[in-house]
Amino acid sequence: MDNDSKIHSLKRPAIERMLRIHQELKTGSYPNCTTLAREMEVSTKTISRDLDFMRDRMLLPLEYHQSKHGFYYTKEVQSLPTIDISEGELLALSIARKAMDHYKGTPFEKPLSNALNKLAASLPETITANLTQLSETISFRQGRSSQIQDSILNTFTKSALEKREITFQYRKLGAKEAEARTLKTYHLTNFLGKWYAIGLDAKRDAIRTFHLSRASSAQLTETRFTIPKNFSAEEYLGSSFGIYSPEGDHEIAIKFLNPISEYIAENVWHPSQEVEYHPDGSVTIRFRLGNLVEVSSWILSWGENAIALSPPELRANLKSTAQKIDALY
Repeated sequence: MDNDSKIHSLKRPAIERMLRIHQELKTGSYPNCTTLAREMEVSTKTISRDLDFMRDRMLLPLEYHQSKHGFYYTKEVQSLPTIDISEGELLALSIARKAMDHYKGTPFEKPLSNALNKLAASLPETITANLTQLSETISFRQGRSSQIQDSILNTFTKSALEKREITFQYRKLGAKEAEARTLKTYHLTNFLGKWYAIGLDAKRDAIRTFHLSRASSAQLTETRFTIPKNFSAEEYLGSSFGIYSPEGDHEIAIKFLNPISEYIAENVWHPSQEVEYHPDGSVTIRFRLGNLVEVSSWILSWGENAIALSPPELRANLKSTAQKIDALY
């Protein structure tokens, strides 16, 4: 085989080889790996892989005839099975592949990768090429993933799935020492690259949120539990501006001035968001939240362009923080 032939054979798509194999099988000539490899100028191992794919993945009625030393269809096959995929579905698949980067370093990375690779392998070469090109065109920036041991995430996941209490050591933010905790794990969530467990904390007899990168020595117990019917992870998380546990019920109102008012208005910052537009170009945005900590930090991040209107305790918190910042500078 000359160099041009080698290059051509390397570039020949797998689906093209399978189509040629299919045509040979339809003639009833009982082709084998040696004859097919010689005809298509590829190795017998390549042909063997193509045949395995046609039998195991395409589910074609393909068998080897011992006396005739070749392959044949055990029943009539008109054409190769194809996957009809729209542009929208192709884009969605590409986004799913790219979003999978968010789960690197977690127990979900390998099974997700395997599932998507199997799906991609069943697509025609042209679609797979477009899928790769789209993946290079799209990116996600969801926050850096926090360091977390696979065993920790696995154990908390089992606690939620099997409805078994979990014991662990937990270091609260700012604390030097960890303390023993027992949790009925109701739900796991990933927020900005960080994993959190939500459940009933035995120590406080209340639903709390735990950042799993600060958990250690997690052990499942044999104590079973049931999740209360009135618990909704969506509602629980929806009451927070970020991930903090709800501690009240607050009607938030914030006025944003130019030049950031348009940017604020065109984004959805919370499910309960309402936007009021003013003639001078400013906007007032309203939320209903269960905690003031995260929204306070968010307001401060906009500097002099954000004015908290209510509730009074939010204004007091911001004023106190601003005075402390002023003292630092």
